Amino acid sequence: MTGTDRPTAHQKKTPFWVVFLWGLLIGVLGWYSFGKTVAHGYIIDDVGIVESNPNAAATASLPALFRKHYWQDTFSTERGHRNFHYRPLAIASYALTARSLGNGPAPQHLVNVALHIVVSWLVLWVVYVWLQEVFVAGLTGAIFVTHPLHTEVSAMLVGRAELLAALGALGALGLAVAALKLPPERPAWQHWLLAGGAALCLFAGWLAKESAVLFFPLWLLIGWACVTSTGWQRLRAFVGRGWRTGIACGASTAFFWYLHQRIQSSAQIIPIDFVMNPLAYAGLWERWLTGLVLLAKYLVMHFWPFPLQVDYSFDSIPVVTTWRDTRLWSAVAVLAVAGSLLAVSYRRRSPAWVGLAFLVGGAALFSHFIRPFGFVFAERVMYLPSVGYALAAAVGFRAIWNSTTSRPWARWLAAGAIALLIGQSTWQTRQESVFYRDSLTAVARSLAVGNQRSVWLWQAYGTELLNAGRLDEAVAALERAHAILPLAETCATLAKAHLALGNSSAALEAAQEAVTRDPTWMPYCELLGVILFETEQLDAAATQFEAALTLAPEDARLHAQLAVIRQRQGQTSQAIRHYELALRFQPDEPRWWAALGRLHLAAGNTEQAWFCYRQALEGRPDPALRNEVERQLKDLDAHRQTFSNPSPKPPQH
Repeated sequence: MTGTDRPTAHQKKTPFWVVFLWGLLIGVLGWYSFGKTVAHGYIIDDVGIVESNPNAAATASLPALFRKHYWQDTFSTERGHRNFHYRPLAIASYALTARSLGNGPAPQHLVNVALHIVVSWLVLWVVYVWLQEVFVAGLTGAIFVTHPLHTEVSAMLVGRAELLAALGALGALGLAVAALKLPPERPAWQHWLLAGGAALCLFAGWLAKESAVLFFPLWLLIGWACVTSTGWQRLRAFVGRGWRTGIACGASTAFFWYLHQRIQSSAQIIPIDFVMNPLAYAGLWERWLTGLVLLAKYLVMHFWPFPLQVDYSFDSIPVVTTWRDTRLWSAVAVLAVAGSLLAVSYRRRSPAWVGLAFLVGGAALFSHFIRPFGFVFAERVMYLPSVGYALAAAVGFRAIWNSTTSRPWARWLAAGAIALLIGQSTWQTRQESVFYRDSLTAVARSLAVGNQRSVWLWQAYGTELLNAGRLDEAVAALERAHAILPLAETCATLAKAHLALGNSSAALEAAQEAVTRDPTWMPYCELLGVILFETEQLDAAATQFEAALTLAPEDARLHAQLAVIRQRQGQTSQAIRHYELALRFQPDEPRWWAALGRLHLAAGNTEQAWFCYRQALEGRPDPALRNEVERQLKDLDAHRQTFSNPSPKPPQH
């Protein structure tokens, strides 16, 4: 079984029901592994990308999504984008799911599980089309669908982009492999039909996520394995079979990047955050040496996926700064073993070399050798490269199975070992998926089993504890994050926790540090202003809100808050001006109209007060405010009637 020759007569006669049973088994294993996630909520990035994103809502305009970038209109766009992404198909899938299956996380999680199973079916199909070995194809799909490393992609809704990219890339790969297998004497239109179909599938994958680029190395590896010639003749034979697919897929890729560049030209890009990836600020050699450690870690986690985490930011995997680092030499040893296995399988013309080469190459792509990404290490990016691991493992099991033909007891032992390993993988994946039921559980689990030096994990843990009302624990977690690396965001969250506990002095100190560390971020100035106001430091509070307004001059909320401060200071005219500015930017807020009406009334401007109260009623105020406004309007109407209809003078005698 080399994958280089056409299938034998025995292989051609594989009954359809055998393939169907493998597909059914893959579906059952996939549902058992991830079915529980349907009851989960929005987790970490799901909140911004799915739950609160208007582009992911059922009411979103689908054509408009193809003119927007991935982060557009989300909470992450306020300061620009550390990584620009054009993934309209992923965002459109959220909107279509909400429109067809309903709102809430359950339908979205259901779609994620279904997509993971479909991707696993495509793995089965691609390997079967290539090798015509149903056992290897089915086993590859079963290993893939149950691998614990896929938990993050399947259990988090933001993994939708990875799922759709894999769907497009593997769909394109299946058609491309079918084109390679198609006899040359077939009509040209059949070759072009397969090539065109592959190009369309790949384009859809590109529209979901850039990891669809992994189609090309896997297609080249399989194509190289499909030809039996040597030297230049082998290259010529491959080009003769695959040039149509190469042209079509190259054209679809070029068109995607044309669209990508057009959308990117209107986006504001900011440098990669040091916390998320210190390698972006490391020297070239430090980045490459650390890349070797990351590459080895990616490979090892396929064979030993323990422990799994939701984050690997600073300082989970420290940068390698010297050749004496023991992690570097451990990585070299791992890569030497992987290289030896690859060389042996290639020499024996085993399809395992294709899987190993794709696994190593795919992992190397995300190890920052070419350029730094917005993360240090991420389990989700191994979704497509793990196809290579699944293929190599399945081929290895097939070799063990074939070696036991003369010993029935050994064959039964091998079958039991395979079933046991897949069963254990399925059980572990099911257990891991449970920890993704909410953000607090996912982060707490990562801290419990992962690196305690991750500043982001401690910060996220403190934020989730704060949201859950566990204030003392939140302060402890945030102080732990602050001790690792004092970030402005950590200081601001710590200030909120102290404020909720009633520790005004500690909250003020933390908020001042946040502003000192990042005076260009408006929410930090606003937070400091709020704390100063609550501690009756009105002049200092006004100064902070003025600073916040220089950063966001059209923020209606800031103008309204500054109006309250000016009113407390007795500066009625300034308070009126800021309420008017707030209502210019947000004219449908009844509370501000009512407050402006009170100020005008206190200043003796009854006509302006009457107008403001009428506007407040049109803004649909709550019952208490409505009663107050109606009472004031009744008094003003009576006052106006008194002056418009004066009482007649008494008769003179």
